[in-house]
Amino acid sequence: MAAEPSHFAFELEDEEEETKRCDHRFQQIIKKITESGWFNGFIMFVIFLNAVFMALETSEMKVTHRTMLETMDNIFLSIYSVEMVLKIYAEPKNYWFSGYNLFDFAIVMISYVQNIVTAVQDDPEGGNYFAILRVLRAMRSLRTLRTISFVRGLQVLVTALVETIRSTVVNIVLLLLLLMFLFGIMGYYFFGYPTHGDKKYWGNLGRAMLTLFTYVTVDGWTDLQESLPASSAIYSIIFIFLGHFIFTNVFIAVIIMNIHEATEAYQQEKMDEKEAVVAQKKEYMLQRHHEEIQKLMEKQKGSRYANFTEMAAQFERTLRHEDYIIMEEMCADLMWIETYLTSLDHQENTLYRLQQLYYEMAHVLVQYADDRLAEDPENMS
Repeated sequence: MAAEPSHFAFELEDEEEETKRCDHRFQQIIKKITESGWFNGFIMFVIFLNAVFMALETSEMKVTHRTMLETMDNIFLSIYSVEMVLKIYAEPKNYWFSGYNLFDFAIVMISYVQNIVTAVQDDPEGGNYFAILRVLRAMRSLRTLRTISFVRGLQVLVTALVETIRSTVVNIVLLLLLLMFLFGIMGYYFFGYPTHGDKKYWGNLGRAMLTLFTYVTVDGWTDLQESLPASSAIYSIIFIFLGHFIFTNVFIAVIIMNIHEATEAYQQEKMDEKEAVVAQKKEYMLQRHHEEIQKLMEKQKGSRYANFTEMAAQFERTLRHEDYIIMEEMCADLMWIETYLTSLDHQENTLYRLQQLYYEMAHVLVQYADDRLAEDPENMS
């Protein structure tokens, strides 16, 4: 059973080899460029610079330097267009399966639509096209969100938020709306139904739910409470406890929990990638060590050296400190061989010093014996 997937994988690889593009080599070069760090860093810098110029358009420079701002906007759009074309050329199929690429494509197309509408309309500040232009110009601020597609950490957060909203938050919001619907009907009959009721905040279901949303956010609810009778305190406290303290905290807790899980998954993915790279390097170095040992054994068989000691001495002169170290096969490790040979030199030095110490000890004992003999020759005899 294990051989079937690998056989199928080989068949897919063969099909890919057969269906290679005629410009495959150039396409790989473009792909490396679009995936390089300096290319992404340049696009990030362009996005930041574009955000600065969009901020300047909201000041008085919009009137005094209008031509310069429009020229810079066209330059930024040209850079985004070149980036989009390069990515589509590098991956014509996979490009459309990425949500971030689709978002970038939509932003570029909106910018082109704005330029087309501006070119068609003689008076950009008037006519039927003014409302469309205002919307399109406002949507240019979405260019700053393209930063998400270049920062992996932001992608993790956005993915976690979208997944949270899609899976859990929708149910929490629906339950909160159901609670607001029930309390809105009760609030209408309690405070807005009679002729002398509060028609401004409780006059119908819509106004009542909008008022309850103020209770959920607890922003200015005390002013609303002053306009209600004293008996409404229990009603307000119960809804604030349910709508704010429970649902709001549950909403925040779910988001934090999903972001934490997404961050852990991202960290685990990075760790797996590092382990895969280390395993690949380790396999390469082990293979290289085996090849070096095989070469040494072949040299020895070829009688180039008289013995293994002469071969090891010659090999010692080729050692390099920048070589990678694998601690499995010690006898084939360059650093271990060098350390062993160095330790032999230290061992000879240690033996020499021990001999000197023994000589000094024997000399001291001889002098001590001579002194005792000179003091009391009878007892020493």
